[in-house]
Amino acid sequence: MALMQASSIAAPKKMISPLGPASGHGSAQRDAQDRGMQGHMVLPTSMTCPPLLLRKEADFTASRLLDEKEVRPNEDMQLKKKNRKSGTPSKVREQEGQAGKAVVDENGNCPLSKVQKNFICDHCYGAFRSGYHLKRHILIHTGEKPFACAVCDMRFIQRYHLERHSLTHTGVKPFACSMCDMRFFQRYHLERHSLTHTGVKPYACTMCDMRFFQRYHLQRHSLIHTGVKPYACSMCDRRFFQRYHLQRHSLTHTGVKPFACTMCDMRFFQRYHLQRHTITHTGVKPYACSMCDMRFFHRYHLQRHSLTHTGVKPYACTMCDMRFFQRYHLQRHSLTHTGVKPYACSMCDMRFFQRYHLQRHSLTHTGVKPYACSMCDMRFFQRYHLERHSLTHTGEKPFACDMCDMRFIQRYHLERHKRVHSGEKPYQCERCQQNFSRTDRLLRHRRLCQGRGVAKVEAQPCSFTQEPPAAPPSTWSPLHPAPGRLAV
Repeated sequence: MALMQASSIAAPKKMISPLGPASGHGSAQRDAQDRGMQGHMVLPTSMTCPPLLLRKEADFTASRLLDEKEVRPNEDMQLKKKNRKSGTPSKVREQEGQAGKAVVDENGNCPLSKVQKNFICDHCYGAFRSGYHLKRHILIHTGEKPFACAVCDMRFIQRYHLERHSLTHTGVKPFACSMCDMRFFQRYHLERHSLTHTGVKPYACTMCDMRFFQRYHLQRHSLIHTGVKPYACSMCDRRFFQRYHLQRHSLTHTGVKPFACTMCDMRFFQRYHLQRHTITHTGVKPYACSMCDMRFFHRYHLQRHSLTHTGVKPYACTMCDMRFFQRYHLQRHSLTHTGVKPYACSMCDMRFFQRYHLQRHSLTHTGVKPYACSMCDMRFFQRYHLERHSLTHTGEKPFACDMCDMRFIQRYHLERHKRVHSGEKPYQCERCQQNFSRTDRLLRHRRLCQGRGVAKVEAQPCSFTQEPPAAPPSTWSPLHPAPGRLAV
């Protein structure tokens, strides 16, 4: 500020000089200076412009503000900005100096329509049209926030920001949408919301066909094309496109879970996860499938389920022809090609492709069966086994065959039953090359072959038939075979 004040005092003596013959000394010189000061302080009329206000380029020296190399780019930048807004060439307009010079053109006219910015910030040399604007701007450099909220500890640089913040405490939303019942704290939010009714997306990406309602969304999207991740974690090497993602990631280092469930003891890193969890307490499944009667807690689960109706598997393996409904399934499948089992058991030497399999395996060491049936005393290691067991109490068979009237409790049983219709026998005995439609029948047959001592030969037929005779005696068993069958 001292630099700005010094320049404003010295400017009239250096920037304003008469164009006529040199004045004498004494009172005549003082009168000329007084008239020059008065002419400088009074804004000229639009008809005439005093010749005293014409600028002399030689009077600008580097010692008035900073070095000439630092001052000249700032003057040129401000001149270009004003010329761009007004459309007037730079040769016609002259920018006002720090002492409040009027704008004149080559003809000596001084238009009153040009609003001057006489107040210069000594930190960044930004120009402002009033002292109030300059003082408000300086608070950005000093970090001072003079306006404090009486309800919380937040402080603000401007009174308007404080008034806008106060609405969050009172709950008053003064800006109402004329097309729906939504209300907003700020007019800007209302204007932004109105675009959702009109469907207009004014911000278009120059590198693809996507359009956006907000400029911020466009700027955030542009980072995808450039690949720039400007937000870096200070505790690891990860970088993020958005500041919010960085803040959310930082919680994983600190372990703080700020969002707590009011109905149980669970806590979450994100508010969205808390909201999603709360639905499990209410039992409400707001997302319904339009093609069947299934409902879901989350929209993502509905979108994932919809793929089962369309048959589209968007995630393809690059090493084989398999495709998957979910990216997670593709990532899990990729491990089968590499052979890497990243999850190791700490109590034995077994390793697993998935964390879930490791957790499930760990229960075999502890013996804990966390899933208990509410209708009997049975307990299970896995929730899926409990759900499957519960169907035995209800008698429900949700899986129906589309070729006959049979229904099954498990999907696996349905798939096994369909082989009866298709005649498919995918399981083959390695000793006698006999095929079976079910694994349990293959295992039973394999035990009989081993007991008979059948060697592993490619084309050797097996004399043992799979099905028992039509009417075997009541005492028939592998140890007491029926007549005409081999004892094994």
